[in-house]
Amino acid sequence: MDKKMKALLWGVMGLVILIILLDATKVEPTDWTASYVHTDKRALATEVFYEGLKTVTSEIEHIDQSPFEQFQDSLQKSGTYFFINRYVSLTDEESNELLSWAENGNSVFIASEGIPKLLLDTLGLDISFYVSNSEIEYNPSFNLKDKPQRLSEFKKSKKAFEYLYFSKIDSASTKALGVVKAKNEENETHTNYIQVNWGKGKFLLHLAPQVYTNYFMVDEDNADYTSRTLGYLNLSQPLFWDNYYKSGKERISNPLYYLLSNPYLKSAYYLIIITSLLYVLFGGKRKQRPIPIIPPVQNRSYEFAQTIAGMYLDKKDHKAIAQKQITSYLEQIRSTYNLSTSEINTSFLKDLASKTNQEYEDLKALFQYIERINTSEVVSEDELKTLDKKMTTFNS
Repeated sequence: MDKKMKALLWGVMGLVILIILLDATKVEPTDWTASYVHTDKRALATEVFYEGLKTVTSEIEHIDQSPFEQFQDSLQKSGTYFFINRYVSLTDEESNELLSWAENGNSVFIASEGIPKLLLDTLGLDISFYVSNSEIEYNPSFNLKDKPQRLSEFKKSKKAFEYLYFSKIDSASTKALGVVKAKNEENETHTNYIQVNWGKGKFLLHLAPQVYTNYFMVDEDNADYTSRTLGYLNLSQPLFWDNYYKSGKERISNPLYYLLSNPYLKSAYYLIIITSLLYVLFGGKRKQRPIPIIPPVQNRSYEFAQTIAGMYLDKKDHKAIAQKQITSYLEQIRSTYNLSTSEINTSFLKDLASKTNQEYEDLKALFQYIERINTSEVVSEDELKTLDKKMTTFNS
């Protein structure tokens, strides 16, 4: 490798190392991908809330299958079925199972930006988006209504988002627990947290799952609001934490996902790929050798015959040339027609005539001339030419 190539290689390696250092030391932007997974540290995950929940709940049981499958397996314990996700897209069958379960004296808590239609219709509810007349984006604020749970001031989200509220409730069975508004100074509030009594049990429905996420709870004392929303649950009973309806990944199903999620492993992974490509580009090219072209073996019999014939012509030995022609001619008959030439007789000539479609008399004349050449002590140039002509005529 020459000096120029070495300098180029070191320059590329230095650039790669610089890129890796910049990537490792850069400030990561906030990941606002919706997750709601209790083991996730992202802004819209629920690790902070879950760790706090463990300190006030007697028992948390994780449900990894759909509610329908869970109830098919018979959920015998009493308690609270706890859903938190951006959307809890329950099927009609699952909604009916939850209604039956709550009717028997259990609780269902759902924090979601939407409630399944079957539940809304059954519970006599309707929801709407709040549309501001003065702002395109706004940071909603939250509070509770009952005096024991009510905060002295609304807790504001530092991230702007459009909120939903209950535009219709059945006042006979539904109690408004929490409110939301677009600005702290506005007096207009909307109900976004309710309790619906159903049979012996109840449904607790919250339309802002963001208040249970990491980013909301770590902002000043917003966690106080979140914790107070749980004051309407019986936390001495088991809590069934839903892992099925979650936007994010709780389990790593792909090893590459774990590899790329760690900045140090990610840098090492890219470094291995880049150095491998450099090795293939430079090292492989250096070791590559041209493959020689081996010509196929050629049949040099014709050239050899020409050389030998030239030697005899130079010596004017027409007899020897004639004998070589006759020998070659007989060898051709043996190899081509599978006939023995040890004895030239009538039977041989007839067999040869039948295989070559030549006239018997013509073949007889040819071999008589061959015999004459063989028995002659001297062969003239004209006789040699005549022999060559007769055998060439036969071959054609």
